[in-house]
Amino acid sequence: MLLIIILIGALILYYVQEIIYKKYWDKGLDVKITFEQSHCTEGSRNTLIEVITNNKRLPLPLLHVKFNTPKSFLFKNEDNSSVTDYYYRDDVFSIMGYQVITRKLQFTCSRRGCYYMNDTNLVSNDLFLQKTFNTNKLNRSILHVYPAKVDVSVFDIPFNTITGRFATQKTLVEDPFEFRGIREYQPYDSIHNINWKSTARTDRLQVNTFFMTSSQEVVILLNLDTHIYTKNDKLVESSIRIASSLAERFIRAGIPVSLESNGLDVFTKERIFQPAGQGQSHMAAIDNSLSRIDSGSDNADFINIIKNIFKISDKNSYYIFISNSRHEDLTGYYTLLKEQGICSYFIVPEYSSCEIKNPAPDMIKWEVE
Repeated sequence: MLLIIILIGALILYYVQEIIYKKYWDKGLDVKITFEQSHCTEGSRNTLIEVITNNKRLPLPLLHVKFNTPKSFLFKNEDNSSVTDYYYRDDVFSIMGYQVITRKLQFTCSRRGCYYMNDTNLVSNDLFLQKTFNTNKLNRSILHVYPAKVDVSVFDIPFNTITGRFATQKTLVEDPFEFRGIREYQPYDSIHNINWKSTARTDRLQVNTFFMTSSQEVVILLNLDTHIYTKNDKLVESSIRIASSLAERFIRAGIPVSLESNGLDVFTKERIFQPAGQGQSHMAAIDNSLSRIDSGSDNADFINIIKNIFKISDKNSYYIFISNSRHEDLTGYYTLLKEQGICSYFIVPEYSSCEIKNPAPDMIKWEVE
């Protein structure tokens, strides 16, 4: 008799808990997957953070958190993942009621790009591990992996030429948006720059001063077409790294830099470009744009892009072509610009074993191993 009562009680418990888990297992359950750094550089380390929250009394004895990450994310421990074009992770937790679990996974960003996390799949069971339940949670975390910097010493002579001419030829004007500081009034100062609050406090005329800016700039023209008919990923990525490294070098020298490219944004499918600017924030904007280039899509027509640029551009700027492609239309147009006295250089990222035949004036080979 007692055994029958125990069996009946067990059956009642089983069906009651099944009903409760089926109805409430995902109530108050949330998973957030974020990155410790929203942007990093190719080859650097980052941390993926999983935060699982069970905001109810009902415990979950077994919870699978399933999601995928790009194959270029190299995790330390891959025992719980399978690899195809993505790493498919299956992280297992046991979480009590009103508990928060945080797990941090270190990985190396092995490739430039802009990556977003897909939705997370949650799978759990009832108390007796007999019934399976699943749901999806939205995930909108995005990581920008900037291109790695490369040695630009091969460009030393043109770099010194550009910076030297920039220093001697530029016309400096005060930028009213770049506040520098306050000093005592001098006879040549404009009355519009007087700082009346500081004047009242010191009982002497004080004026605002501003940093100088220049209308000249370096324009980086990045062509992602290659000299061969098929796309070559290594040459494309090398071109992007060169563009980033040169931009950083000129910006550090105080020279405004703009970027024009025929590469397309991986999300918006719009052409990548950045107007002229200076400072660390502008360098970050350039790297951000370069990280979003979709190397797998078709590129815009580079010849049309540069022709439109030179219709409205400042002929006193310095133009740096970065292109593995040496198509006759491109090299011919570049040579025409040189003949017109426009300061320009042509960088050809190319394998060290490949020869550049009939180089144009100021064409520099950048050897790619």
